[in-house]
Amino acid sequence: MEVKEYTFKAGSYSFSLLNLGCAITSICVPDRNGKTENITLPFIGAVENPDVILKSTMYYGLTVGRFANRIGGASFKVGDKKVVFEKNDGPNLLHSGTKGIWARIWNVKHTEDGFLCSIKVSEKEDGFPGDADIRVRFSLSDDGVFRIHYSISCSESCPMNLTNHTYFNLTGDNKKDVLSHVFEIESSKTLEVDNGLIPTGKMIETKNTAWDFSKPKALGKDIEKSELKGANGYDHCLIIDRPNGENFGFKRFVKVYEPESGRILVGYTDLPAFHLYSGNFLTGECGHNFRHGFCLETEFYPDCVNHPEFPSCIVNPGELFESTTVYHFYTDAPGSDKSEVLG
Repeated sequence: MEVKEYTFKAGSYSFSLLNLGCAITSICVPDRNGKTENITLPFIGAVENPDVILKSTMYYGLTVGRFANRIGGASFKVGDKKVVFEKNDGPNLLHSGTKGIWARIWNVKHTEDGFLCSIKVSEKEDGFPGDADIRVRFSLSDDGVFRIHYSISCSESCPMNLTNHTYFNLTGDNKKDVLSHVFEIESSKTLEVDNGLIPTGKMIETKNTAWDFSKPKALGKDIEKSELKGANGYDHCLIIDRPNGENFGFKRFVKVYEPESGRILVGYTDLPAFHLYSGNFLTGECGHNFRHGFCLETEFYPDCVNHPEFPSCIVNPGELFESTTVYHFYTDAPGSDKSEVLG
């Protein structure tokens, strides 16, 4: 297995990724004083030793699928076909297990604004129904706009729920925690989950709870509240607010501000939800410690394949599923916010 790293630069911004799992190893952005630093938590040493990724459960920067997040009971049915996986998260399946696309070498091609990564995977290889053709395009502009575009087709009806598992730390220093990062989140509902973090099917209103980021709030302000004890912090799917209760449509879902550096991240997606994770299980692997990074995993609802009442992620033969997630990076320095670049 030959692991390679690729880097693309755009003005004062750059990003790097590996062909193994399309793992993002850096997104370098300037702070308010123009100092450029990597604001992600990467795998360290994976080029020399792929086991750094293959034997890890942290998923730093990886492209995860065919089904990101959790599937209850590690099984589901599509039509009359029952699919069963080896359990890797208690009684459940997390991030598609050890045979997921995150554990494979992808084809990587340079484009004018980044990289196009592609992979073909069969049912025999990863256990999901049929053969899938998956493409992920990563692009970056000199305005600090980082795009991830997913394109998926398959030979049989199959659940498809891809995400990117980058951990962000806008300080640019992975020795610092992210609890002082200030979040605004456009979500008024989260999914109720059981002890295994599998959705029960019920929704919880976020107003006046730990999940309420309708007004700017530091990530650490309510992280010890009782409703988060079961997950040891934030590890929850937040439903993105859209007009008229719609599930899809490209829109902003989060703004994160880091006061020390002045860096700002604004996230957009056309997917129904995202998973907010506060790095509760980081234990020093690759030098990344407890709550020193946060994830914004845009997604369909966890276990949606077992909940017909949830938005469906099934892609049928002859269909082309596409989705885009965007992160816009800028600072609080005068003139830095050029939001019109997103059209």
